[in-house]
Amino acid sequence: MFVVAIVFLVAALVALSFRGRTYTTPERPATPGREARPALTTRRPNTVATWTAVSAGVLFVGFTIASTVYAQDTGESKVQVDISGNIVGQTTDSGFHLKAPWATLHTFNIRNQTVTYINSVNGSESDNNGNIRSGPFVTVQDQDGVSSNVSLNLQYSIDAKSVTDIYRSYKTEENFKTQFIGNSVRSVVRQVPNDFTTIELITKRGSVEKSMIQALEKRWKGSGVHVDNFSLQEITPPKAVTDSYAAAQQAQIQVTKERALLDAKKVQAQQQVAEAQGQADANKVLNAQPLSDAALKQREIEALKSAGDNGSLIVVPQGSDNILSLPGTDRGSSTK
Repeated sequence: MFVVAIVFLVAALVALSFRGRTYTTPERPATPGREARPALTTRRPNTVATWTAVSAGVLFVGFTIASTVYAQDTGESKVQVDISGNIVGQTTDSGFHLKAPWATLHTFNIRNQTVTYINSVNGSESDNNGNIRSGPFVTVQDQDGVSSNVSLNLQYSIDAKSVTDIYRSYKTEENFKTQFIGNSVRSVVRQVPNDFTTIELITKRGSVEKSMIQALEKRWKGSGVHVDNFSLQEITPPKAVTDSYAAAQQAQIQVTKERALLDAKKVQAQQQVAEAQGQADANKVLNAQPLSDAALKQREIEALKSAGDNGSLIVVPQGSDNILSLPGTDRGSSTK
């Protein structure tokens, strides 16, 4: 923009040089009845040149101011670089700021940056949330030598005070994302699964994700870049592995079911053994200590009473005297 201002300045100066036009009247010799007239030079103002100079001057001032004042949004950091490539300043606060007209600005977003590695869906370059993906999923190899595809989403932020150093190393934010962020993320994602077996990679995704976060934070320590959020979207082993794992899971479910049935049968058998043992112990006691006549008579009375309460018919031998005096029931009858 400053170059454009210089162009308008040159245009204004050129127009000023033509703001007046010079006219020369040729010499006229004397003739009968008319005196001779020498050559005359006159200067008249050039209106077009004057207005051109004024317009170019106004544009020069406008572009100069525009190249000196700039606005900065929240969450941005701008580095000022002069025409020789030297860093002459940096601003991190939002609002309007001043700079030298010949200095250029390089903007870095210092918060809420997203990196997404996910496979293209129907040829789209967007991820599941509508953001432009950084690249396809990352292919990794686990401890067992099995290759899997890993999709992930990363959010990171940058310390404002580190932007100048980042500019010195990468010049632009795009180079920084590609050469530093992208390369380090893919390297960590490929490295961590080497410590996990195939089954662990499938079943312990939380542990794998935690290890990746720790490895990434260790690699970025001192760089001014921080991990705000990291999530594994998907881990996709080969189809043969997933089919085998599903079959193993089904077999494990069946084994668990059969074990539960076996345990139930064992418990039932133990109960039957306990009941049988209890009955055997009772018979042993009865055989060792027979009941007295009075005890037997009492049991007979209790049996007859229970039968009478339930409305049962009791038949006794003819001529026997088995009329008992029992407490009355709701039917008000005695038992015979």
